Amino acid sequence: MAASNEQMKRIVIGFIAIFCCSIVTDGDKIGVNYGMLGDNLPPADQVVTLLNGHNIGKMKLFDPNGGALNAFANSGIDVIVGVSNVDLQAISSSQDSANGWVNDNIVPYSTTSIKYIAVGNEVLPSTGYVSYLVPAMTNIQTAIQNANLQNKIKVSTPHSFGVIGNSYPPSQGAFSDGVKDTMSSILKFLSDNGAPFMANVYPYFSYAGDTNSNHLDYALFQSTATAVTDGDHSYSNLFDAMVDSIFSAMEALGYSNIPLIVTESGWPSAGADAATTDNAQAYNNNLIQHVLSNAGTPKRPGTNIETYIFALFNEDQKTGNEIERHFGLFNPDQSPAYSVNFSP
Repeated sequence: MAASNEQMKRIVIGFIAIFCCSIVTDGDKIGVNYGMLGDNLPPADQVVTLLNGHNIGKMKLFDPNGGALNAFANSGIDVIVGVSNVDLQAISSSQDSANGWVNDNIVPYSTTSIKYIAVGNEVLPSTGYVSYLVPAMTNIQTAIQNANLQNKIKVSTPHSFGVIGNSYPPSQGAFSDGVKDTMSSILKFLSDNGAPFMANVYPYFSYAGDTNSNHLDYALFQSTATAVTDGDHSYSNLFDAMVDSIFSAMEALGYSNIPLIVTESGWPSAGADAATTDNAQAYNNNLIQHVLSNAGTPKRPGTNIETYIFALFNEDQKTGNEIERHFGLFNPDQSPAYSVNFSP
C-alpha cells in the first residue's frame, strides 16, 4: 500500500534527523594525547574500545607505535603520528631517510585514519634540533607526496606557548624575536601545503606562573564576567586569549588564514597547589564543551578549534615535576580519574 503524505513526511524527517546526528557524531569530537610512559597501561586494542566508548574521536601519538597504529585500523578515530625529535637530524639531511620513515611508519597503515604527521615536538625556541626542523618537515612532505598521500595527510609541527614573546593583549600577540626567522619559514611551509599551525596551549601553566595577574576562574572557564577587554573583543577565559594571541602572532608575520589545532591542553589533578581533582575536572569539562560548541574565539568566532587533551592516562614513568604524572583523564585500569563529559 502506498504511503500517505503524512507517512512520507515522517520518513523524510527521520532521515534528516539521522543525517544531522551523523554530522554531530562524526565532526564534534574531542581528541586526546595517547602517551605510553607507564608500566601498567592497557593494550592498544582496549584503548580503542575505551575511546570509542567515550565519544573520543581523535588521538595523537608522540611516536609511530606500530601496535597502536594497527589497533586503530578501521576504528573511526583520526590519528596524529609524531616524528621524534631525535629523528629530525637524519630526516632533515636525507630524502631517503624521510622516505624510509614514511614507508615504515605511515604507508603500512592504510586502514588507519592518519590525518597529520607532527614533525618533532616543541622544538622551538631553544632545543638543539631547531636547525633540523624545517628541512625535516620539507623532506617528510616530499616523502608523503612520493607515497601519493598528500591529499590525505598534512604535515606540521607542535609548538609550546613559549614561542609567543607577547600575549597581552591578545591583539598584540607576537612571536619572540629568537624564533621569528624560523617561524616565518614554518608558516610559509604550512601556507604552501594547506596545513594547520599546531600549538600546545596550557592555561594551567600561565595561571601557575602568574597567579597575581591571572585569576583561577578565568583559567578554568568559570569567570562570569569579562576579564579582559581588547578593543572590540571581550575575554572571559584564558584559553581563548592565548589562542587569539597566536592568531595575532601569525598575522604579524603576514599569515592570517592558517588554521590552528590545539595539540595539547589539560590540567593536572595532583602535584601542586592548583593541581587538584576539582580543578582538573572543571577545566577539562569546560574545555570540551567550549571547543565542541564551535563558538570559536573572540578573534575567530564560529571557528572550530580542533583540540587534543593531554593526556589519556596518568603515566607513572614520566619524568619531571610531580604534576607530569597526573594529567590523565583515566587511570591505568581505565577507570575515570574524575567524571568528564566527552560529548557536546
